[in-house]
Order: sequence, then structure tokens, then C-alpha cells
Amino acid sequence: MHRRQIIKGLGASSLMLGAGGISAPLWASGNHRADVIIIGAGLAGLTSARYLKAQGLKVLLLEARKRVGGRIQTINTHGIHAEVGGLQIGQGYGLMRTFAQQLDLPLVSLGQYAEQNTFVINGQRISADEWPTHPQNTLAASEKNTLPSRLYYQMLSKGPEYALPWDWTSEKYAPLDISLEAYFKQQNISPEALRLMDANINALSLKELSAADAFYRLSLARIGGRGAQKIKGGNSRFIQALADDLTEELLTAKIVTSISQSSDKVAVRCEDGSQYIGKRCIITSPFSALKDVDIKADISPQKRHAIQHAQYTPVTQVHFAVKNQADVSMVQATNLWTDNALGRVFSQVDDAGELRYLTSWINGQQAKVLDRLSTSEAVNIVKKALDKHYPGLKGKTEVVHHQSWANERFSKGAYIQFAPGQVQTLVPHMASIEGKLHFAGEHTEFMYSGMESAIVSGQRAAQEVSERL
Repeated sequence: MHRRQIIKGLGASSLMLGAGGISAPLWASGNHRADVIIIGAGLAGLTSARYLKAQGLKVLLLEARKRVGGRIQTINTHGIHAEVGGLQIGQGYGLMRTFAQQLDLPLVSLGQYAEQNTFVINGQRISADEWPTHPQNTLAASEKNTLPSRLYYQMLSKGPEYALPWDWTSEKYAPLDISLEAYFKQQNISPEALRLMDANINALSLKELSAADAFYRLSLARIGGRGAQKIKGGNSRFIQALADDLTEELLTAKIVTSISQSSDKVAVRCEDGSQYIGKRCIITSPFSALKDVDIKADISPQKRHAIQHAQYTPVTQVHFAVKNQADVSMVQATNLWTDNALGRVFSQVDDAGELRYLTSWINGQQAKVLDRLSTSEAVNIVKKALDKHYPGLKGKTEVVHHQSWANERFSKGAYIQFAPGQVQTLVPHMASIEGKLHFAGEHTEFMYSGMESAIVSGQRAAQEVSERL
């Protein structure tokens, strides 16, 4: 069945990847049995479980964390529902919007998650109006009028555009499967522009991101449109609503250590010694975390390679509550873009629209540096940078949360990105069925982006299983 047909139909409703068979004890009586075992209770896993349960199948959902949601998590503090994971529900998120409506979960604007209009370059604070003629602006003459926050998309917009976003793996685009740095150098982009783009790129670095991947995501962004929203009260409400109907099927704190399959069964063993038997298995874990699972099964060399080498973007966040609402008025430009460890600063509003919260969002190489430090050391560096660049708020903010997705055991990164050469070699195998093993998650679905891709992938994997049982 064509992928678009599948989506249409569904919308209506220690790495040791060793080969070999399964040992007899895994099939011993007393093991917990189900028609389908689903690993991971994030968006993809929950979506798959609900779909298959509705088909009358016995489902078992195993989640390593003590909570559901995966890379979606809302923290509730100081009157704010702050997202530390999946944030925005784009206009193109058709399924997620439909489900939210069905679950009676209203959407609200992201508020002040707007483009930054003030910059810190080489330690100097610069407004958007000052930037074109500022001494710190050492861009090439043709680049000088482009704001630092817009450089990346401006330079990408001059490049090729895919006929369709999902056409990006076709052979005709193979020449673009080089580093974005190499591609930009071919276009004579200035060294300073490269430096500034690298400072806040949503990837590891220009050098470690395939240009084909970058153009693909730009195509998706153009389709998705503007006006992003989130669930009122936090995106975790969406997760919890999905999980509410799965209380009997869901087990948390189940850390999978091995997966095996025979001609008619799949066995999943957990760190606590428990083991589960199913007819089929859907794996939604990011490949970055799946590398820690011993897969004792005949899976293709291409899939093994993808699991081993797929890379994920590090994202580190530090969340600050403003102790006194009135203090916010001292901040002339709340949203800030920097070329230092503070990354990008976004303001957040409560459901009433009042500004009371700041989030420092750090990507790529800056995040990697912070991730090598202890939590206290990383937070201290970011807090000092915040105090320096927001002097009116010095001593008037409180750190309420630190999040390193790269250091999170069951994620090891925020989202998939493809290195040079990987679009042609990895992407075609991310979602491939391997015997009785099916794969879902945002890293396996490329017709959509973000949370929507996770939902679509969960339904696609569930459909695959349903057709085979």
C-alpha cells in the first residue's frame, strides 16, 4: 500500500546487535503474553496502542521511564505550563489537531515564542535596527542586512526546493547529501555568516548536517505554515489523555534490555528480569537509545547500520521563573539571540497571556559543551550569562528546571538529524519492517514533522501489524 494511502485510511479513524535465534527459556510458561508488544509510551507508542486496542487486539505497552510521554513533558511551576520537550503544534499537524478536538483539549497560542529582535554578538547587545551598520556586523556586503536569527533560513531559501518534501531521498538530490557547511562554502557564504549560523543551528553543526536534510526540513516548514499553538494547560495533557484508555495495557519503569524473535514470536526482556511474549512488536525508541538494547534477531545490515549511526541533535534548556511579574517590565527586549552559551532566550506566557517565564534554549555545539558538565555547573554558566545580558533581572529570576536531552538515558538527543551521506543510506531503512519487528517514532516518518510525524508513524506501524495478524 502506498504511504499516502495508509495515512489517508488511518486519518479516518550496551549495543549488541547480534544475530541468531532465541533461547528456549524465553518461551517458557509464565511469561506475559500479548498479540502486540509496543516499546515506548511516547506519542508513537500510545497512538499505536490505541489503534490496535480498537481493533480488538491484546496490546502490552512497555515504557522505560516512570512517566509516559517520551520527549513530551510539561513542567507546571509559577503559574506556567512550560514545555521542556515537544513544543509547537503547527498548522499542518492535521491528525494531532483532530485528536485534540476529539479529546476536548483546546489549543492556545505560543504567545511570546517569537523571533528574537535583540542580539548578543561577541558579548555586545545589539538591536535589530542597529545590526546592519553595527561594528560587530562583519558579514559580507550582500549579507549585512540579514539578522543573525534569519541567516540560516535566508541562505537556505536561495538553494534548491524539493518538488515534494518526501522526494528528498530521490537519486536526483543525491548531490545535496553533503555537509551543509560544504554546500554553503560552494555558495561563497562568508566565514562570519557560517559562524553565526553554527551558533544556534537546530542540529549538531553545519559540518555534521546533510544539506539534503536541511532543505527537506525547510520544505516541511513552508508547508506547515505559521500560527503554531500548544495544548492549553500543557502538551502533557494530550499525552495523558491518550494514556487514560490504556491503564491495563501500560507498564512503566520497564527498561528493555533485549529483543528476540523466532518464526512466530517476539520476546522482550527487561532490566528487572521480566519478559514478555508477543506475536509482533512495535519499537518506538529513538535509535540513539535503541543502541543500548541487545537485538537478537535476523535484521538487515542496513537496519543495523541505521541503529548504530543515526545521530540526534543535543538540546539543553534552562528554565527561569521571574520572581516578580513587575520585574519583566525592565526587560526591553525579552526574546534574545546570542552567539554564546545562553543560546536563544524565549519568553513564555501563562494561559492568561501574562509574561512570567524565560527559557534558555541551547543547541548543537554549545549544548555539547554544557552537556559534558554537571547539572550545577551547566546551570551556573547559563545563569551568569542571563544575569549579564538581562541586568534588570539580576537576582530576580529562579532556576526551576534544567533539561539535557542528550544526557537523558532513554532519548539521548532531542530529534533525528542526518549527517552527510546518510539521507541516501539511512533514511530508506528507518521504518523498514524486520521480520516481526516494526518501527515507529518521529525518526521513521518523513511526510510530516515533529509531534505530527510521531503520531502518523504510530498509526502506520499499527496498520502494518493489523494487516499481518
